[in-house]
Formats: sequence, C-alpha cells, structure tokens
Amino acid sequence: MFDFKGLIDALLRRARAEEDSGPSLTRLMVDLPRDESLRALTEIVKAVAALNRNPKVGLKERHRAVQAFDDKARPLMHTLVSVYRGEIEIEGIAARQVLPSLMACWQELASAYKLCLKQHAQQPAARFAGEAELITLRALAYYTEQARWTYLRNFEPEARIWRNLNRLYLIADSAGFAHKPLQRYPHEAPSQISSYYLHIVLLKLAEPERRSPEALHYLDSMLPEWLKLLRLEKVIRVREQSFAINLDDTKPPMKLRRNMVGERYRYLDTEPLATHLREMSPHPLDGPALEPLALSLRQQLLNDLAIVYSRAGQSRARRNERRAKDSPVPIALGLAQIARALQRNASAAEWESWSLCDESHCGIGAHYRARYDDRLAVGELLAMRHEQQVGLYVVRRLHKQRDGQVRVGAERISPQVQLVRLQHGSDRALALFCADSQFGGRILLLDHGLYHEGDEALLQAGPQQFRIQFGPALERLPAQLLCPFKVLEKRSLGAASATAPAHK
Repeated sequence: MFDFKGLIDALLRRARAEEDSGPSLTRLMVDLPRDESLRALTEIVKAVAALNRNPKVGLKERHRAVQAFDDKARPLMHTLVSVYRGEIEIEGIAARQVLPSLMACWQELASAYKLCLKQHAQQPAARFAGEAELITLRALAYYTEQARWTYLRNFEPEARIWRNLNRLYLIADSAGFAHKPLQRYPHEAPSQISSYYLHIVLLKLAEPERRSPEALHYLDSMLPEWLKLLRLEKVIRVREQSFAINLDDTKPPMKLRRNMVGERYRYLDTEPLATHLREMSPHPLDGPALEPLALSLRQQLLNDLAIVYSRAGQSRARRNERRAKDSPVPIALGLAQIARALQRNASAAEWESWSLCDESHCGIGAHYRARYDDRLAVGELLAMRHEQQVGLYVVRRLHKQRDGQVRVGAERISPQVQLVRLQHGSDRALALFCADSQFGGRILLLDHGLYHEGDEALLQAGPQQFRIQFGPALERLPAQLLCPFKVLEKRSLGAASATAPAHK
C-alpha cells in the first residue's frame, strides 16, 4: 500500500527546509501508482485544508508549504481532468468520482494563496513583496478554475467565488499589475491576471445555461483567442459599452445601466468581439480540439454569440408571455426513452415525474430533482404527456442547483409526436414524426447517422409505409436533427417487403 502519510510529511518537511530527513518526496511521487492518483489528491486537499485552518503558521512557512502542495497536486489534477473528460481511463477511478476532489483542490489552493496575501497585508515584508504579484495570479487562476468548471456543467458559481475574483482583480488593477505578463509556473508562458479574469467574465456573459456541453467546451477553447479584442475600462461610456462589474460586489458582470458609476466599477465594450464573430461565423476555425462540435452547430453558436455580445442583443425580449403553473407532469427524456414510452405496451415506469412551473405558447418551464448520474443537457429531447396528447420539446435552458434541483426551459417542437420506423439502405432505426410543428409543416426527428439531404428512405407508421425523400435539415441538435420530407410513394407492407428501398 502506498505511504500517503509519508507523502504529506515529505511535503511539509520541504516547507520547513527539512528535506534531508525521511523518505524523498521525489521518490514517493515516482512510486505513486496511477490508480492511486485520486486518493493522493484527496490527501493533499486534506493537508491544505488543515494548513488553511491553522492561524499559527508564519507567512514564509505557509507560502513554501502551499507551493509544495501546488507543485505535486498539479500533475495529479491534470491526470484526473483527462479522466473526467474521457480522454484516458484508469482502472478503479470513474469519471464522475473525480470532479468533487478537483473542485475541492482548486478551492483549498485558492484559499491558501489568498491567506498568504492576507498575512502579507497584515505584516508587510519587503522580501515577500516581489512574490505578491505571482501569488495574486495563482489565487485568481484557481478561483477562475472553480467558476469555469461550474459554468461548464450548467451550475451557477457560489457568491464567494465571484467575491474573490472581483477582489483579487481589484487588488491587481489598483496596484498596476493586472496587465503585467507574469509566469505562473516555470514551464508556462507568461500570462496576465486580466486575461484569467476576462475569460470567466466572457464565459458568464455567453449565457452558459443555454449551451450544450459540446458548445461550452468549444467556447471555452476559443475564448483565449478573443480576449485580445477586449479590455476592462475605468471610465463609463454608456453609448459604447455593454456591461459593468462592481468589484466591491459578489455578483458577476451585468448589463450596463446609467447609475453604475463609481471607482470600483469596471466597464466592458463587447461590440468589437460581436463584430469579429459575425465576420468569422461563415468560416469557423477548424482544428482537432474542435471536432466534437459539428461545423453547422459551430456556425449556429457563433451567430448566436455575435448577438449575445452585441449592444443590440441586450434589448432582446421574451417572445411569449409566461403563465404560472404548478402541477406534476410525466416526462420522457431522449429519443430512446421517448420511443419506449410511446410503445403500445409501455409501462408507467418509462415516464419520469417532473413539476411544471410555467408555460407559454412556445414552451414550458419545469423542475425536477436530479439523480446521482443525471446527464440532462441543453439540446436534449423530451416528451411531455398531457391528457391524450404527447408533445415534443427540446431543452433550451438548464439551471442546476447544489440541492439537486434542476430547472429546465424547453421549447415546444410539436403538440403531438408519433413513433415511426425508418429504413435507410441497410440501416433501420426508430424516429419521431410530427404532423404539425413550429416550422410550419410535418417533420421527422432522426439520428445524424441516418440523414443525408436528398436521400430516400422507407418510413413505416403503423400499418402504412411510405417512400420518402429527406429535405434540408431545419435544426441540428447534438445527437439528432429535425428535417422535413417529401412523400414519393405510398406502399402496402406486403409490396414493400419484396422491394428494396430506393437510395440516392
């Protein structure tokens, strides 16, 4: 069994300059089995938390201890992030296990670096002044990491995270090093505190509750390229700026109003970014890191972001008035579950019980309590049963809360959906048919792999069978797409079984 106590003792000895006694820290890290990465990180988190609770530790010893813990935690965190993203597999470590430990580690390291700054402010030391800028960068970067991963999962960060982000940026900006290139770690290129802060500001302003996981990760990967177009300003220009941030507050940036005036406010003009996105949207950047998001979805995202970041986009209004509701509703999620729920012999177990909280002409608002392995995402299909009808919806907005409640905004695609079978070449699959839809006509909802514009297929609906031709895609969702179709021929089931479907 690996000596975790020895690892923590070695880290603390390094902080006290007692490296010569006891097992070597380097040897311990080399001997660490890969499948013990999660447990090793958990032990480091416990040790940093204990250090943060101990007010008797001096500044020099605290700083050295935090650096030692940080240096050894970073490779472990890098490995576990790869596990969470599904890039690597480690036996005995499930993807859903790692994120709580990662979030705890980022939180404790951010708090530890902030405590170093607090001790330095209480008893300034000339020899420590040169380290203060780097410590501010590291603290803010770890708070940024917490906020970033919170938004990437459709949660809202706690107020303490934005309070610390705002406070640390204010410290750096007031002292004049917010835009100074600093090398956070020896192997990294110099970066600016303002870049970390602006990254999370733009991620928040992109309305992450409306984005699918693929869109959020694409957006997160592109933000570093867009930061050079923006700069936080101290002087208000109401007609030119779009957003404001109160660095004395615990809130994220918000739409600029005329009364947002004061020395602690910072202002942001995102119109140059909106213009850039409008220009690049017909030709989105390609690259191996961006493959999970299809080209058409990328174009759709960039066009929407161009509106969100523009001044004109701040005047958007709801399309329809909402009416409050409070009633339980049966819900089926995803094409596979909807297909099972629509079968004639389907049981009540195929339907989940949600609570309807409001509705409008074009959609609903609902909430439910998440299960342990809840994977609902923006762009997911859902069917809602109401009396004798089953309507089809698409999840457009998602708010997850720490108490397990999930609030969902879904757009109505059709008031009535029907299960059909498709045969496309040698491929057979279930699909959903809507005789009436928000697009103004009949549509099919099917998996991406079955579709190619202009292809022909056989559609079976109950005792009837049709030869159809796919029209242009109306909307591409992460797993399925919506398209119209044209009926070329109506067939009897007997004749169809003897004839192969035409394929273009």
